[in-house]
Amino acid sequence: MKSPPDDATAQAHVERLAASADRLETQSDVGGMVWHRWGEGRPLVLLHGGSGSWTHWIHTIPWFMKDRTVLAADLPGLGDSPDPPEPYDADSLAEIVARGLEQLVGPDEAVDLIGFSFGGILAGHLAANFGELVRCLVIVGSPPFGLGSDGPANEVTAVDPSLGFDEAREQHRVNLGLLMMADSDRIDPLALRVHHDNLRRSRLGSRKVARAGTLAEALGRVTCPLYGIWGEDDVAAHPDLASIRQHFTSSEVGAQGFDVLPGVGHWAAYEGSDEFNRLLERRLNDPLP
Repeated sequence: MKSPPDDATAQAHVERLAASADRLETQSDVGGMVWHRWGEGRPLVLLHGGSGSWTHWIHTIPWFMKDRTVLAADLPGLGDSPDPPEPYDADSLAEIVARGLEQLVGPDEAVDLIGFSFGGILAGHLAANFGELVRCLVIVGSPPFGLGSDGPANEVTAVDPSLGFDEAREQHRVNLGLLMMADSDRIDPLALRVHHDNLRRSRLGSRKVARAGTLAEALGRVTCPLYGIWGEDDVAAHPDLASIRQHFTSSEVGAQGFDVLPGVGHWAAYEGSDEFNRLLERRLNDPLP
């Protein structure tokens, strides 16, 4: 999927897609969220990664909005969503998401739920705890299942959120190459703009939730069809991708499929967008048991 060629058109691209959505707010006794909705049809719910927002799915939304209702969340404490009540963990954050979905979708329709990285952790807990809401679950590059978490995160230089885009651009490029994308040539103006705007609004400490290593236990309680999609060169796949695959497809977790995108890093839905979208569409159309 083609990205805008320069900074100005990248910003305009984000603004156009945002303006074409219905912006929705949900509120319950456990917390509130902001959602973005496109299209009509069977609901597809997208949960973004840590320090992100709905724009992590900027190449996924246009693909599916033609014949699906696409609901892309800003997770609690990220994007435009309010901060969650303290203290929080994966279960409490997932409940905020679930209560929002109950309001938006209603009790009689289950959703296809896709979670990227931190969003995959919350998606796993949501499907485990509110199974009636979820028709199919796809985990995309979520942190390891208690298999170790060594990686390049300590090499990343934090960017002062008060810096303007022009001042921060080159450090964003370095950090995206370290953590998010395998091929530096794919770090284009749109990726830089999305990353900058997301970090500027990030307030939730998602890393502590990711490091708790609760995803494997949650996935063991999921009863709907379950799939995994990882980038072949995802630096967050520790100790290695083979171990992640083995654990994901083990009898304890029981995923129906585990797909690997060659030459793609952690942000697979962006870096390998066309192949990712085709693969996701095929998995969502698999016959259900």
